Amino acid sequence: MMNNFLYKITAIVFAFALIVPSACVDKDFDQPPAGGLDPNLSVNITIAELKSRHTIGQYEQITDDLTLQGLVISDDQEGNFFKQLIIQDETGGIEMRIEMTDLNNIYPVGRKVYVKVKGLWLGDYGGTTQLGAGEGLDNNGNPTLLRIPESLLDLFIVPATYGNTVTPTLVAVDQLSTDMLSTLVVFEDMQFIPGDAGQTYADALLQITLNREIEDCAKRRIIVRTSGYCSFAGDTTPVGNGQIVGVLSIFNGDYQLTIRDLNDVSMENDRCGLANIISIASVRAQFTGGSTIITTGAIKGVVTSDYTSQSVTGRNLYMEDGTAGIVIRFDANHPFQLGNQIAVDISGATLGEFNGLLQLDGVSVGAGSIVANPGDVTPREATVLDVLNNAAAWESTLVRIKNVTLSGNTVFDGDVTVTDATGSMVLFTRSQSVFAGNALPSGEVTLTALLSEFNAPNLVMRNASDVSGGVPPGCMDTNENFESLANDADINLPGWANIAVKGSRLWRAKLFDSNVYAQATAFGDNASEMESWLITPCIDLDVAKKLTFLSAYGFFTHDGLTVWISSDFDGSDVVGANWQPLNPLVATATDTEHAFIPSGDVDLSGFSGSVRIGFKYVGNGPGGQTTSFRIDDVKVTEL
Repeated sequence: MMNNFLYKITAIVFAFALIVPSACVDKDFDQPPAGGLDPNLSVNITIAELKSRHTIGQYEQITDDLTLQGLVISDDQEGNFFKQLIIQDETGGIEMRIEMTDLNNIYPVGRKVYVKVKGLWLGDYGGTTQLGAGEGLDNNGNPTLLRIPESLLDLFIVPATYGNTVTPTLVAVDQLSTDMLSTLVVFEDMQFIPGDAGQTYADALLQITLNREIEDCAKRRIIVRTSGYCSFAGDTTPVGNGQIVGVLSIFNGDYQLTIRDLNDVSMENDRCGLANIISIASVRAQFTGGSTIITTGAIKGVVTSDYTSQSVTGRNLYMEDGTAGIVIRFDANHPFQLGNQIAVDISGATLGEFNGLLQLDGVSVGAGSIVANPGDVTPREATVLDVLNNAAAWESTLVRIKNVTLSGNTVFDGDVTVTDATGSMVLFTRSQSVFAGNALPSGEVTLTALLSEFNAPNLVMRNASDVSGGVPPGCMDTNENFESLANDADINLPGWANIAVKGSRLWRAKLFDSNVYAQATAFGDNASEMESWLITPCIDLDVAKKLTFLSAYGFFTHDGLTVWISSDFDGSDVVGANWQPLNPLVATATDTEHAFIPSGDVDLSGFSGSVRIGFKYVGNGPGGQTTSFRIDDVKVTEL
């Protein structure tokens, strides 16, 4: 019944279009004078009055001869608005659904337009009132408000002057109302919540729209929604505090803000609660035994622990600021990764010891914020004796001990004895750590670790790359499908090395269509050069073997994937190792995008002894070589 009615309405509209010559959109027009011309049409309804005719969840055709006026506030140039024209007057705003892209060319921000609404329909999406061409069905068969065809725009929209000033309305999160929907608003003293600060606005690679949240200093929040297709989807959200402008909407009761471009965001100030930064050394000095309540203050430093490897629990974090280090125990799992520069409001936190390790307890996850990313901490080089003699002063800082042997166990799990020429101490690894089952290397190694304590000083590794050198234990054939890894996590597998030689990006695990694979890409990266290596564990070639794997690409711009082999790679120094090229088949522009192709059998019989195979990706982000390359099902087996 609905489709028959729509058919009749559409037929009437198109018949009218044939009678009225002006219905055709003529884009070959003369440049109007500065400011444009205003036809001064008679206006007999406001936007608020028009919206008052709508009942949420219904569709209403406008049969009265009505004209409204408004200023354009949306801008689809960067792609965050799609086939939407949003206008507002002094009473409110409304979204027009239009079957046309690049609306900004005709209707830029600040252009005055008249809208003849007779024959159009009112509807809504998630509670935000819209103006469109009629009632219809979407691709899933659900009722929807149809878009106004481009060929009929002149029947309904009359452009007027342009360059008019559009001033956003200053609002606060707790003052929002539905009267403000589809209007341009500005929030001040806002910041992206800790888990969303320093993250991409959306998923530019898979072009997935994401919701990020911003909050005021009272922790009141609103959603910032960004399309995965927009030009700034891969840009990172600011980590500071400040102002944000956008068009307000609502979806199923949740207010949302849509920015037009990055000029709508200015957050360069310190985050809430961080006015009184104190050194970690001064915090530690407040401890005199028992427990101490920190009355006020915030600390700023670099995260030196790695919860992604599960070497510490998700609630614990080590950080240092150049004066000292300390452990923070949050009230829930935190989002802060190794290398993040963060600030934490520790007002009200309890300073006390847990089995001898000084920590700040009872800190809210919301009290921490990323203030810069990434950071860097240079480990203090020392001997075992130096570490033991300075354990109290160096506690919770990063140390590096060279020429040590690891003994007392066959794997890292539990207690391992670290010995150099000056003495011995314990290296402890949680059984939950992803590298706990890794076999200990033999011979002398270099160990980087956090100086911790559990009733006596001990060391805690951050991840498997904290041990370099030595003789690789138990070389074995490789058979890796990456299925054990979490989506979007940097690849961290027993025996594998994942190293950024240029830039900071690593190979990451990606999940698509129920398949997990390894991916490297410079897409959306700002580094002038990127070089990332994913290197297999040690492989024994005392018998002839072959390499096979699958490769694929996305968004082809260059050939950035090559495969190499080395017999002297020490687990960390890619540049210092000798590499020889292998020549497998890898995906190129002539192959189908996103489709995995086999490498063929890569004969390794010309090599012997212990080797490692490296998958090398090169590219550069800013508008350059950004092909995404993927590998899967890496196998080394006997010929």
